[in-house]
Amino acid sequence: MKTKKSLFSQVTHIIVWLTISPLLSYAQSEAPAAEKPDPTDPRPARSDVASTQLIKNYLVVTGGEQAHLAVQNVVAEGTIKESILLRNFRLIETIDGKRHLTYHWTHLGRKHREVYVHDGLQTWTQVLEPKRKEPKPYGGAEGIHFVNQRWLLQPFNLPMLAEYVFKYQGSSKVNGRPAHVVKGYGKKDANSWFYFDKEKFLLTRWGGKGQIAGVSEPMDYRAAQFKSFGGVLFPTEIDLLVENAAFGHLQFEKIKTNQDLNDVSFYMPKSTTPTLRQRPTAPN
Repeated sequence: MKTKKSLFSQVTHIIVWLTISPLLSYAQSEAPAAEKPDPTDPRPARSDVASTQLIKNYLVVTGGEQAHLAVQNVVAEGTIKESILLRNFRLIETIDGKRHLTYHWTHLGRKHREVYVHDGLQTWTQVLEPKRKEPKPYGGAEGIHFVNQRWLLQPFNLPMLAEYVFKYQGSSKVNGRPAHVVKGYGKKDANSWFYFDKEKFLLTRWGGKGQIAGVSEPMDYRAAQFKSFGGVLFPTEIDLLVENAAFGHLQFEKIKTNQDLNDVSFYMPKSTTPTLRQRPTAPN
């Protein structure tokens, strides 16, 4: 597997000169990190020039806009470690914003499996093993985070892009490297933040508000390795951060693009629990 450093050097020759003059006036002063966006900050009418240019630069260095548009979906497998819990996962993300995430692991000899799904409109979850339970809506801060914080397909292309506007926030650092910070306002104004490396324009960190142990916290994803799949550069390792502290790690073992999803359903199954009906009674 290639290291991030080697991939940084590979993309250097791509960036002979990407238009960044709109950014220069912004980048003179170090801005506060975007981990805690101001909830009173109104949604802009449209994206500013600096944010738009950063996204264009990112698309160029990670394969080109046409290569990104050609990726209709990704199917990935790997492991996720959160604190002391280690699980396997299978992830599906589509260009129109659908997500299907299956976790499976074995504990004390018992197999566990559960799914988290967003079908484009509705978000739901279901425990499948060791005992199958009824599906239920997946909402609140956790559900909003699941819908808006993707691991591989970011909202920088249509049709997802149409739901977003972006606003440049200033400068910060990711693993000691200077980065431009952009805030995204998605559907229902769900906020996300994106860190683009100032030299290579790779997306090295992103995140949004989430919930852990019942408390709403900024939860981020920091790319640790990169590799090309289907002509597009994707992260193959991601550090999980909560309030800037390392909380876990994602390791992608397989990433495939444009897979046949005909056998995958994103829609919540109908409940099989019988509904008790009260027999109507005549009024006295």
